[in-house]
Amino acid sequence: MAVADVSPWKAAKDSPSRQLLWELSRLALAEQEESLERLDQACRERGAVLKSALDEAAARHDKVRKDAEAEGARIEQERQQAKARREAEHRQQEERERQAEAERERAARQRAAAERAERAATQEREAEQARVKAEKDRQDAQKAKAKREEEEAADRRKAEEERKAKEAAVAAAAAQRSIPRTQPALSTTGQPVASTSQRTRLDPEREKEHQRYLEIHKTLKELRHSMDQQSKQNPTLKAKMGDMRRGLRKSVGQLREGRGANIKQNKAIWDTLGEALTSFPEPKISLATLIARPIQDVQAPALFVYLLNHFAKAVIAQFIKEAAVSPTIADPIGTATVNVFAKDEHLVNGISLIDILIAKFHRVCPPLFGIYGSESTDQGRERLGWWRDQSGGPWVPTQMHQDRMTGLGAGYAAISLRNFENSRMTNPYPPYHYWRTLTGILNVPAGQVTDTHLVLLRALLANSGPRFLMAYGECAKQLMQFAVNEYPKRAPKDSVAATLLSNLGNTWKKDKKLYL
Repeated sequence: MAVADVSPWKAAKDSPSRQLLWELSRLALAEQEESLERLDQACRERGAVLKSALDEAAARHDKVRKDAEAEGARIEQERQQAKARREAEHRQQEERERQAEAERERAARQRAAAERAERAATQEREAEQARVKAEKDRQDAQKAKAKREEEEAADRRKAEEERKAKEAAVAAAAAQRSIPRTQPALSTTGQPVASTSQRTRLDPEREKEHQRYLEIHKTLKELRHSMDQQSKQNPTLKAKMGDMRRGLRKSVGQLREGRGANIKQNKAIWDTLGEALTSFPEPKISLATLIARPIQDVQAPALFVYLLNHFAKAVIAQFIKEAAVSPTIADPIGTATVNVFAKDEHLVNGISLIDILIAKFHRVCPPLFGIYGSESTDQGRERLGWWRDQSGGPWVPTQMHQDRMTGLGAGYAAISLRNFENSRMTNPYPPYHYWRTLTGILNVPAGQVTDTHLVLLRALLANSGPRFLMAYGECAKQLMQFAVNEYPKRAPKDSVAATLLSNLGNTWKKDKKLYL
């Protein structure tokens, strides 16, 4: 508040004390105003200092925030870069594994090709040796014949009566030699069949059985088509079916020789089939059309049967691919296969579904079941299981056909000669089927025996002879003697397969110490 410049008592000359009082009070007010002004100035200065400090703090905070955001962005960028590096490394690792797998497959193909080439060369050498021996035997026979003719001519010149007697004797001997000396046919029980007419009556039965299994194979193809159609309407089922099929095929392809080598693969196969039974119990299909013998109308989950069909298909493919090159691999594959069809969990009302697998053998290798035909006609080759790369295409080469027969024969023996004496399971395909197969091949009429039968018979016996002897003893020994000593004589002329079969006895002596 401003103080008036002129005191109301200034003009009052009669009151100097009042004038002094006014001056003093004015002086006091001025000092008070100065003091207040100093306080205001100090407040303003302090406010400026505080504002400057606040501005500085805000700037530091803003800098810290920006630094934090920059650091966060840097860390995120590094994380993304690390993720990209990991993904790139993973892709590179997968590519390396794919290339390694391709390299292994290529090496396996090269080894298989080399082994086939070596086997073919061995067969050619043995065939050449057989031809040389046959030519030498023929020449020796011709020399002996010429010598006999000279001796007979000399004898005829000595005396007419002696000549007539000798001619009569020669005629009688020739008549005796002209009588065909046929080997008694072998029955499925090991006993000789009494006559040719009795033997031929077996053919319609085998043909009927063969056609029944081909019908089962056709039904399985229809089931596969039906399941594929259903899966197209259910993406989840389609994905699951695809994973299960690939898993079965992978596990079968990994079966190897060696004790305990297939525990993981067997478990994977059983788990896949078990999941089909428990997780996909519907829909069901009738088994009456999938079992060769008449049964009551029982049903099983369609997906389970579908997967068993794919499993059987993978087994057949593995026999053709692996056992053709190394027949001993057929044994672990056969063991795993029979166990799948023997497991209690895989039986339906106590019935094994192994007819699914046998139907595929009937399709790809009919001679296993007594079927025969000519290798020089399309119809005959069809009956002999000769394969085409595609429907209506050309037949596969002879060597490839014989390789297929080798693998399938070894595989069939591995399946049908399993010993279940110490197992709680029941053998779904007992050894009498193996005996029946051998007698079916050995009873093929002499004029119908082909290289296919000879190759197949050798594959059936080569690695399974000792096991066959254990199962049937002396009967097996006699049959094996006939197979390697007499049966090759029915072969076509200059048959390499016959030579290899006849040499099997020597191979058993050398490699297995097996003496017939």
